[in-house]
Amino acid sequence: MNWDAIGAVGEIVGAGAVFLTLIYLAVQIRQNTSSVRAAAIDAAITHVSNVRETIFVNEDIAAIYVDGGKDPMSLDEKSLVRYRLLIHNILLSLANIHQQSTLTGLSKSNWETQKSVILRIISTPGGMWFWENYRLEFEESFREEVDILQIKGAAT
Repeated sequence: MNWDAIGAVGEIVGAGAVFLTLIYLAVQIRQNTSSVRAAAIDAAITHVSNVRETIFVNEDIAAIYVDGGKDPMSLDEKSLVRYRLLIHNILLSLANIHQQSTLTGLSKSNWETQKSVILRIISTPGGMWFWENYRLEFEESFREEVDILQIKGAAT
């Protein structure tokens, strides 16, 4: 066997090794992407659950949530701040799901299922007050989605 033949065999083996490495890397990237999506879903659900848990384990917060939803101006100054921050946290959690579905390829259905929650919040007098006064504190595409929901909710 001459050196040219040995070199050709070496190049073929090297090319095969590179090809197998690329296949391996593609599989690893796909698995990593799935893991990232699963982690994003888990983090979003955990955040929403934590905010909801705050309401149902604390009677004072639950009262502020209910009373603020009915008439935020009936709350004293401290309770109004707590109501505003509570609604802000809820909507930030939902904005996170919106962002995850937009940026990471998280299933759009995860976002779609949350629209009724947003509508339920922003349809209350307190939710309308909050959105009118603090909507600019949210990312533009989320604001647009909520504005559309608000218009649809008002039409029904």
